[in-house]
Amino acid sequence: MSEWFRKRNYFLVGGSFLVVLYLYLTDPNGGAMTAIFLQQLATPVIAVWFAYLARKALFDYLDMEELYARAKESSIGAAITFAGICIVFFGLLGLFGSNAKAEGIIPTKAAIYLPTVKAEQQALWVDHPKNLF
Repeated sequence: MSEWFRKRNYFLVGGSFLVVLYLYLTDPNGGAMTAIFLQQLATPVIAVWFAYLARKALFDYLDMEELYARAKESSIGAAITFAGICIVFFGLLGLFGSNAKAEGIIPTKAAIYLPTVKAEQQALWVDHPKNLF
């Protein structure tokens, strides 16, 4: 329990609190942007937590500390197992990640330059399978 009360943990928690307090006090929207920012920070943490729980459920028979100790003795078998678990964990994180999607509507300021882009595409890539508009 004494590992929780080290100096670096006090600085970490205190510094984080001071940063959040600064963001709140300088927020022009009365804390609304700070709340949204904290929500955006919490979303990946929750995704990692869910991926961790899914890994624990999938590999309940594996002890990661034992694998780490064995990797110090003989690196090949434990390293392969550890790398496999890391790949599965990466896949689980990919399930919880959000996809970036392009906007379906072309902005009006971008539509001004559309004829120029189309002319350049036709001049440079005549055989391009998808012509613009």
